[in-house]
Amino acid sequence: MSPQHASYSANSTGDRIKKSPRWDDDQGVAATVGTIMSLLVFISLMGIFTNQFVPVWMSDQESTHMSTVIEQFINLKSSIDISISNNPNSLIAPSPIFVPIKLSTDGIPVFAGPTAGILTMSPDTTDQRPSFNINYTWVSDVSGSPQTYYLTGANDGHAGGNLDLYCPNRYFVEQHIVYEGGAIILNQSDGEFIIAGPQLAIRNMGTVASPNWTIMITQVTVEGTNNTIGGTGSKGVVADLKFADTNSMSNPVPSDLVFDIASPHGIAWLSYFNRSFNASGMRYNVDYNMSYQLVNFPSNTLNNYYIVQITVKNVGTLDHTRATVTLSIGELGII
Repeated sequence: MSPQHASYSANSTGDRIKKSPRWDDDQGVAATVGTIMSLLVFISLMGIFTNQFVPVWMSDQESTHMSTVIEQFINLKSSIDISISNNPNSLIAPSPIFVPIKLSTDGIPVFAGPTAGILTMSPDTTDQRPSFNINYTWVSDVSGSPQTYYLTGANDGHAGGNLDLYCPNRYFVEQHIVYEGGAIILNQSDGEFIIAGPQLAIRNMGTVASPNWTIMITQVTVEGTNNTIGGTGSKGVVADLKFADTNSMSNPVPSDLVFDIASPHGIAWLSYFNRSFNASGMRYNVDYNMSYQLVNFPSNTLNNYYIVQITVKNVGTLDHTRATVTLSIGELGII
């Protein structure tokens, strides 16, 4: 029979092509669709977690880290201040100071790594920033003849150097925590201020109409090796008090006391002294004056700094403590 015959073709096709019974089974299709839907739900939840919860979580982590670092810097300052207070004109050797500084914030396993920090130690050097100078003319009657003691950058009137931790936070605001001139400075993009000021006391030993101010202040110079350490984890900071001495100077006729400050954080210093003077009863343009200017480097704004001059009038007594502290940073246990 010819292969073109209808019955032959139908029979032969039926014999050669058979429909698989699995084509009518919907369980395989349902399992595949269910798997795809589960993956889509999982990916959606992961996207929500990554985009919504991780930034909030990391912001809290970085904020907590900044609070921890501020506490550690304040502990360093407090320990140095106590050592200075116990040591001036003393024959007792100061105690060594050790404070760990946490450079990085904690991360979130799998989702976000820790935010690294950079710790920089910049020692005091001539004609470099920061610098803190005090100028005061003291006339005393010694052996029947007046003598003048003028504090300048060439003697006890100069202080400089700082310790700076830069935290380039990715979710929280970027911040610098700085130990400078015996103070702790918080610097961020929207401003800066002094969290804990240097050892300073102001008293009026006269009257409001005829003031006679007594100023007690401690200048801290930071010495050591210029060093920068970045990364995660904690680093150790060792502070060694090398020198501390107090001079008390009184003028029969009150004279001017001048602070000359050159620092990237000049605005913070201005704000601090303005608050301190106002809290002590001083009046602006009557008992003290302030001026400042910005030294700008257009090619590198990171080098910008302020020159600040603060003049306190009618200072009859200056109790001036000069301290030198050597700082070193390094790995914990290897300093």
